[in-house]
Amino acid sequence: MRVVALTGAGISKAAGIPTFEEIDGIKEKLSLNFKEQYPKEFDEAINLLINNVKDKKPTNAHIALADLQIPIITMNVDDLHRKAGSRLVLEIHGNYEKNNIVLYGQDIHYRNESINLILQTATKAKLFGEKAMLLVIGSSMQICWLVLQNNVKWKSILLMKMLKKRCQNF
Repeated sequence: MRVVALTGAGISKAAGIPTFEEIDGIKEKLSLNFKEQYPKEFDEAINLLINNVKDKKPTNAHIALADLQIPIITMNVDDLHRKAGSRLVLEIHGNYEKNNIVLYGQDIHYRNESINLILQTATKAKLFGEKAMLLVIGSSMQICWLVLQNNVKWKSILLMKMLKKRCQNF
């Protein structure tokens, strides 16, 4: 079976990192327009984001994905997949440690690479008569634009919401 994981904020919630929805007003402050109009408040928002992620440790879910060396496409900027030992991680919103967080209004990183990874996984599975599995962990279905926009046919789609209580036992 060929597997690719798409991860969002829910996988890191068990590490103590709040989602954007839980941090009042952070989404609005992480945009190009806000940065230009309110530079001081923008810097405060970035510092809040960094302080929420910088000392966090990978969860059992991060470690399990790393142990299996499942390729990962993540929306998270927290670097927990790499800290867990994953080697192939495409961080579409950037990485706080690399100081390249994508702001609203900017193009995401690795868009083409992410699409290609999904397409290659599905193609290789077909060539070898295997199934392809797309794991969506800790994210809403909005992340599936990668699949839906490219008409990838997946035989198996496993949807998991990694809630704090469940992730601790993962």
